[in-house]
Amino acid sequence: MPPQRKRNPNGSGTVTKRSDGRYQAAVYVPQPDGTVKRKYAYGKTFDECDRKRRELLDRASGGIPTPTRDMTLGQWFDYWLAVIVEPNLSAGSYRTYSLAVKNHLRPRLGTKVMLKLGVKELRGAMQRLAEDKGAKTAKHVLRVLSAALTAAMVEDIGLTRNVAKLVHVRAPTDSGKSWDAVTVLRFLAAARRLSEYYPAFLLLCLLGLRRAELCGLRWENIDLDNRILWVEQQRQRTSAGVVDVAPKSETSKAPLPLPAQCIAPLRWTQMRTAWMRERAISRGRPWFEDPDGHVFVTKTGRPLLAASLYLIMQRVLRLSGLGKMNPKGLRKSCGTLLVHLRVHPRIIKAVLRHSRISTTLDIYAEALDPDVIEAVGQLDRLLRQPARIRELEASQPDFDTD
Repeated sequence: MPPQRKRNPNGSGTVTKRSDGRYQAAVYVPQPDGTVKRKYAYGKTFDECDRKRRELLDRASGGIPTPTRDMTLGQWFDYWLAVIVEPNLSAGSYRTYSLAVKNHLRPRLGTKVMLKLGVKELRGAMQRLAEDKGAKTAKHVLRVLSAALTAAMVEDIGLTRNVAKLVHVRAPTDSGKSWDAVTVLRFLAAARRLSEYYPAFLLLCLLGLRRAELCGLRWENIDLDNRILWVEQQRQRTSAGVVDVAPKSETSKAPLPLPAQCIAPLRWTQMRTAWMRERAISRGRPWFEDPDGHVFVTKTGRPLLAASLYLIMQRVLRLSGLGKMNPKGLRKSCGTLLVHLRVHPRIIKAVLRHSRISTTLDIYAEALDPDVIEAVGQLDRLLRQPARIRELEASQPDFDTD
């Protein structure tokens, strides 16, 4: 008589054969909200189903939550933000996703079972959000939801489609305004007269740096003799405070040629920082010894914050009467002026360090308007030549209409 198969110990799950011939495994697994639920897995053979059972047990023993089919969107958002977004994306992306979930997605869709969310229901929710908060907000929230559902499709919870990709919100594309060369020169002249951070604005206009990259710039990233600047980190506000983190993408890390007119202002910045340090110490005033050696610092030696740079720029704009603009607009102006200089889009992509050339073309497409106007004007002049038209008419053969 063959020995009887020993019963699985408690907590190891079970594998049973269903009436349709498939095998079913059932294991109690932890949920993102701290509870424990029964999770089912299926397979065509016993071995396949048993393998899935052991995988679920390994996740449970490692303390990794395993979502179930009856998970609500609110529960999935908690899991997605904590396990997928925060460890793998930048602090800025995590903050953006968290705010979209907290302010819009959770109040409107948090109680919905994720696998039961339909296109009609989601479309209605997005239309109401567009009416309340605007189409641009609804479009942004829909993108966040799409990212969350795409991540859910990777998990073994039965989600087979991303309904957010089947819903569309029409919103105007606003990439922000940019300045022409004359306005940029007027701003730089005002910044040189009104602010000690003129070298920072010079780098924004000439290299199109992001303001977080500018604030994270260190002296070790600049070779003044060979005129090279390396973008290696950006200064971001995180849950741990304001720290230097890696740039938003691998393409953001790149060496850039340092324009000749930036060399003297940067040397002046270096001397100014040393002078402020000596004066503060000699007068017994507080001074922060920056171990990382940031290029742009405050009067107490602390690295300049992106928010402070914004306020400094607004002061320069107000005193010079140049209207509204922000540091991102200076980056956009850099790209726009490169387009007007007929620089190839691939080179502009390298300067601005976009991950995709489509981003470069989409954001700065309106910079091509003068070229389009000139082309249409040439066509108009070509087709407004009466003498040429009469010459062509005279050369046409006569057709017999009989």
